[in-house]
Amino acid sequence: MGTFLSSTIKNIHIVSALGRPLDLGMLYDRRNESLIPGWSSLFPNHDCYDRISWPQLKTHVKVLKDDSLQERCRAFEMSPMLRVSALCGLMELNGAAAFLNHPVQSRHQDRVTLHYKTTTRLDMISQRLLQEGAPASVINATTATHVIIAVFYGAQAFFVFDNKRISSEKNTEMENVIKKITTTLSARDVFSSLDENEKANTILYDCSLYSDVGDWKSPVSFDKAVEISGSLPTLLGSKGERAVPLKVWLYPLKKLDKSCVHAALSGVSETLMHQLENILEHLRKQIGMCQDMITDYDSLTVITWFPALTEKLQNFSEFLQDYMTDFQRKIAKIIQSKHINEEEREKNLQELISNCNQSPFSLENTRHWLEKKKTELAVLNECRAANITIVKSQEELQRVINDPLMSNVFCFTSSMEAEDSFLTVLKQHIELMKKSTLIISKRINLEDSLQPLKHVCTNEKVLSDLKVFIAAKETNEDPKRTKFIAASVPGDGYSEFSVQFYHEGRVVSRNLNLQRKTDLAQISQIKHNSVSLKINKKLNENIERYVMQYRASGDGIDNATWKQIIFDAKSVKETCVISDLKSSKQYQLRYSVIEQDCMSNFSKIINIKTAFLPIIAQPFVNKLNRSTLRLAWLKAESDEDCPVLRYMVEYKEAGLEGWSSVQTQGPECEYTLTVPHSTCFRVRVSAVYGEGDTSNK
Repeated sequence: MGTFLSSTIKNIHIVSALGRPLDLGMLYDRRNESLIPGWSSLFPNHDCYDRISWPQLKTHVKVLKDDSLQERCRAFEMSPMLRVSALCGLMELNGAAAFLNHPVQSRHQDRVTLHYKTTTRLDMISQRLLQEGAPASVINATTATHVIIAVFYGAQAFFVFDNKRISSEKNTEMENVIKKITTTLSARDVFSSLDENEKANTILYDCSLYSDVGDWKSPVSFDKAVEISGSLPTLLGSKGERAVPLKVWLYPLKKLDKSCVHAALSGVSETLMHQLENILEHLRKQIGMCQDMITDYDSLTVITWFPALTEKLQNFSEFLQDYMTDFQRKIAKIIQSKHINEEEREKNLQELISNCNQSPFSLENTRHWLEKKKTELAVLNECRAANITIVKSQEELQRVINDPLMSNVFCFTSSMEAEDSFLTVLKQHIELMKKSTLIISKRINLEDSLQPLKHVCTNEKVLSDLKVFIAAKETNEDPKRTKFIAASVPGDGYSEFSVQFYHEGRVVSRNLNLQRKTDLAQISQIKHNSVSLKINKKLNENIERYVMQYRASGDGIDNATWKQIIFDAKSVKETCVISDLKSSKQYQLRYSVIEQDCMSNFSKIINIKTAFLPIIAQPFVNKLNRSTLRLAWLKAESDEDCPVLRYMVEYKEAGLEGWSSVQTQGPECEYTLTVPHSTCFRVRVSAVYGEGDTSNK
């Protein structure tokens, strides 16, 4: 065996059988990895003496590293071309080979796969027969490129253990249990080696079985799977008569006759095949991810709240399936073509890969879209866990922000309910693809429509902003007047995820940055009816507006409504003045800034108390005659910043409505008042200060 194979090794290709009924002398076309129909053997007259058989009794049992297509293909020792042919549906996969089509693993389901492989013998045609060759007329009558000169027999089986419970955690304990099967195929030995916890754990798993021998209906229990694995050696027969081809050795026909015009297939580069395989792998996984997101138990509640999100995921999955089917069809067409040489075949496959990478279905585009949807679900789940109200419609959002009891509303928004332009692009691409009209100009237009999708928030950035939002809610100093909610808001030109701020039913900012706090102002003056904040504009010259909020506080005042004033930065020189305050009252102030349509978080609350404005004592009244009164009063308190300019004297006849008033010429504390004849008048006096303010009467 060693001398024969070593002498021809440079001319031989080894191909996995994948459950196909391959035998010595059969003709094979490596361009599309298929048998030539109508030819049972190139050597129909050879006898048993031309067949050499070598015993090869070996058994290998191992646990696969993961559930990727690459790992599955490695288990069958498949060549790159054969992998693509199998994954594109160019061959029927039976027995253990059907494992290649097993459903992709859910990210919410633990999976452990056991691979059993046993070999029995290696059959070869004799070197004499190979040296005799075959008639040129026979070789030229076929489209084959190779002939099978050796067959490796045995059997394989794959035991796929899936946890029946939904969980994203890897169960290492179950993997250790399965590894015990690799050390012994005796069911009794396996069961006796398990402790009580391991036995309880195995009950949670079902097993799907793919085998070259035996006939079982999947799924089976763990106990049944262990029994089957122990019976596999006997199922091959006492002499291995039920063994199947595992792999074959192919010899080029051109070596059997030098006049043959057939050239052996040099094969498309392995790098190219890996690229094709990776595209199919990522499409396959993303289809599975869509289904996982729809059926995820942890997200089931929020998924039902937003049917549009479920519909988008289903549409995305269907588009991916349509694209993958078309992609496989195109690969198959190129591989099966007998009218192009290998250079043209490789060029066509390279163009197919390039078109995919430049299409809306590229790995980058589809991965980004899925990441965005995963982030939307994560945001909703985090909000639900933090007891943040999730608003499910625009009508409900309007009710919340227009609630008269709510002064301020902070809303963490996403655009999941908005029309999805990316899905529209995918749909257009599929329609053009099915009509075979996806010309270069159309492809460019579709690519241009994807440009707005490139600039997106990363998952980490969004979740970081959400963490700050939740922290702000938990430290909310005014829960009765300030509300934190989450909602889906139709696209408004802002980021896909943002915090919007509403005050008394009106939107103040659609892009609030809670992680940025401003510290540009300080109290410069407090009067009896106003407070002035000095702004340091040099620290940031890009500020467009200042948002000032204030409310009364102190004893007896519970959760007063925040009042708001917005100052245009261009009109503010050095100070922002909040006026119309009451004297000797406690107030709370806070402020924010808006620049480039982005609003900062509010500053820390500043507590102040307006200045005291004294009450003038009851004036002294002296009636000089029936129509003349002389009034005198004590001087009102004042200071340099707020001097008394004059006094106001108000009077009215008792029992009538409306006051009449006169003012002194200066700050003198007396006045002679002439009034109509009456029996009784009411009089009061107040001080008029420098800015026109008046004292308490």
